[in-house]
Amino acid sequence: MIQLKRAYDEPEPADGRRFLVDRLWPRGVKKEEL
Repeated sequence: MIQLKRAYDEPEPADGRRFLVDRLWPRGVKKEEL
């Protein structure tokens, strides 16, 4: 199942693996944080 979340939301243990799929990198978010 695919779930959508905002890049600014804190990761939760139930999220599993997360991928950034967007044309622009979100402001103020470092690559290490994702």
